[in-house]
Amino acid sequence: MTDSTTDSGASGADALSVTMVATPGDGSCGIGTYARHLREGFDRVETRPVHVDQDRRTLPAMVALAVRSVRSADDVVHLQHEYGLFRRSGSPYPGVMGLIVVPLLAVLARLRGVSVVVTMHSVLVPSATEAPRRVRAHLYVMHELFALVADQLIFLSTDCAEEFRAHVPVERSTVLPHGVNTQAASDADAASAKAAFGYDPDDHVVVIPGFVRRPKGHDVFAAVAERRPEVEFLIAGGARSAGEEEAFAASVREQAGPNLTMTGVLSEQRFALALAAADLAVLPYRVVSQSGTFNWAVAHHVPILGSDVAYFERMERRWGTVETAPIDDHDALADRVRDLLDSPARRAALAENCRRYTHAHSFDRVADDHRRIYRQAIAGESAPTIERPAEPIRAACSAPAAAEPPTVR
Repeated sequence: MTDSTTDSGASGADALSVTMVATPGDGSCGIGTYARHLREGFDRVETRPVHVDQDRRTLPAMVALAVRSVRSADDVVHLQHEYGLFRRSGSPYPGVMGLIVVPLLAVLARLRGVSVVVTMHSVLVPSATEAPRRVRAHLYVMHELFALVADQLIFLSTDCAEEFRAHVPVERSTVLPHGVNTQAASDADAASAKAAFGYDPDDHVVVIPGFVRRPKGHDVFAAVAERRPEVEFLIAGGARSAGEEEAFAASVREQAGPNLTMTGVLSEQRFALALAAADLAVLPYRVVSQSGTFNWAVAHHVPILGSDVAYFERMERRWGTVETAPIDDHDALADRVRDLLDSPARRAALAENCRRYTHAHSFDRVADDHRRIYRQAIAGESAPTIERPAEPIRAACSAPAAAEPPTVR
């Protein structure tokens, strides 16, 4: 399934034609939303989206997907990869259907003179205690395959790049920032946004945005809500699919007290409205290597309290966009929430740092970076790591007074 070609000012001899392979950009999956925002940011790039149908993961469907993805008229085919997009129901092997799509797509691209770019939205390298040998061998083969066929590999975080490069050698790769879509931010004022969800203007509203999944710590969020009955807590999202995710969402709903609301899956407009209503976002993630949800919150300049995972700690050090805290002590985490709500100055500092981060990482700038990478892929050149220099930050509670020096490789 495809939708219409996007002509982003594509004209002249330097214009590029790119097919973007991802899930639909209708808000049903973060990968598809990211791809749509990226396409909308392009200048002098004509893009054709090809959608990965999440309801049809059969062998014929995967073969058809690869065939649809490569046209001789294109300069580049760009695959947005996440293991879940190519999972097979009941299979213990992450992204196993990718072993069909990726080699066939690569062969067709070579035959038709089209360059291949792959963005790795996550990287799985489990330890011996986390996965059996056969699963680890499967992931090794997949990663070797990507390193072999891609003219450029793009990672959206340093963590992902380091894990992948430590797993298999790769010659042509770079790290790009995820990108912040300033155009998707709601223009509603806080009072109107709160009213849309049934809150009074004076209510303190704490939000966790995005699909409900155990790695994102929604159960921790519910536990914090239980300890702060005077504050309104909003889960702005629901389970994306039936099965394990829906069972987890149901367990969170059962845990919820009267001050905790779960909206269910929202449209993009309602999702943005929920962020406009937030006095604070709490992201108690157990695992994260990059986060589109984080970037949505940043785009709305929402103060963020995140878990003490490496990704958030790096954002805290370099940009001051988030305060971090351990999530295993729910009482202490609830106290941090109360402290932030009682400190407008700290929240204002976090919001100001979000504005600076948004300016430096807009999708327009990230799209320009992609256009350069496409050119380098076509020319067979290696792309440098692109990391925005950090401006001096206003320190919040746990952030240092100045950013680390920028790293550019």
